[in-house]
Amino acid sequence: MFLDIHALHTLPYSNVNRDGLGSPKSCIYGGVQRIRVSSQSWKRAARLQVESQIGSPTLRTRQIAATVAKQLVEQENWGTDDARRAGRAIVQAYGLTPEDADDITKVLLWLPYTVLDELATLAIEHRDLIRTLSLPELDEKGKSKRLSKDEKDKRDEAARAAVALLKEPVTRILNERNATIALLGRMLADTPDHTVDGATEVAHAFTVHEAAPDFDYFTAVDDLAPNSGAGHLATAEFATGTFYRYSTINVTQFDEQLADHETARQVIAAWVRTFLTVVPSGKKNSTAANTAPDLVYIAVRNSPLSLAAGFEKPISTSGFGYLDRAVDVLNDYTTRLHRFLGDDGLWSGYAGTIDTKLPALGDPHESLDKLVQHSCDAVFGTLPVEASS
Repeated sequence: MFLDIHALHTLPYSNVNRDGLGSPKSCIYGGVQRIRVSSQSWKRAARLQVESQIGSPTLRTRQIAATVAKQLVEQENWGTDDARRAGRAIVQAYGLTPEDADDITKVLLWLPYTVLDELATLAIEHRDLIRTLSLPELDEKGKSKRLSKDEKDKRDEAARAAVALLKEPVTRILNERNATIALLGRMLADTPDHTVDGATEVAHAFTVHEAAPDFDYFTAVDDLAPNSGAGHLATAEFATGTFYRYSTINVTQFDEQLADHETARQVIAAWVRTFLTVVPSGKKNSTAANTAPDLVYIAVRNSPLSLAAGFEKPISTSGFGYLDRAVDVLNDYTTRLHRFLGDDGLWSGYAGTIDTKLPALGDPHESLDKLVQHSCDAVFGTLPVEASS
């Protein structure tokens, strides 16, 4: 069973998600340029808030070895060398190779914060073993000694053999997941059992109309300069637009992963509301683009269904804005799509700032909170009881 989330969300002059050159991200759709906000950007903004709300933070890092070492030094009064040996041993036991100079790994690990305490406890339990381990050799300049690939491979293999006793507990700890990891999923090719198949899919948001970045020329005044000239000149890019946003949650999968009906419901409710109301933080101090969606449509279905194709033809305007027309297009396309498929889902409802009746979108709700509550009632009132056992 899937919970489909659709929204029409207008952003004012802003740049909430930049590309490598600092421009608003964009795409070509329907033969014209649209402004785009990546799924990763909106997911991260929502995830951080949800984790704060449910009290279950995570960290995504390449510095797990250094982080564990720092905790051992600061909280357990370990010496820096032994603490570093411990951090490197944990990474090596997991099958990864820390860099000689700074102990970072080539891949990002995404973990619940609680694993840091577990890893530190594990290191304390195996301190005698850890003390026997070697650290990377340094040359006369204090830098890591250069080794051939063959020498490095042999050294790394010997290191992994030395920490073989730690492999099972380290793997168990680093493969732990919390609710947001189960919800969004994680992938690590080097360690497949670290991978979690996420229950949520999030589409890139795009404007329902043609849109292009606008250049803003700005200056900064040097208050101590003897004249009134600018101390800094530059340009920045911004854009405006009404975006179609879509996400879907495989509620059955998520419920089974958590094995806790009530927690699954709470997390999904928190995620849906936060995902809809949060805005990515790019250029937030200079644009304050803190808007909410004007229309939210939620549907419970046996299979997910995006409505993005309804906006393949860009909406045009004659000075009356895009939102009202986008609302009509969404309702009309949903009507035609449901008729074509012969499937209008198991339940649906909508809420927003608009007064228009939208029969294709199900029951109207006076607030977002009530819409989210009723959508969760629809889902968890029909999930089989055994899904949470």
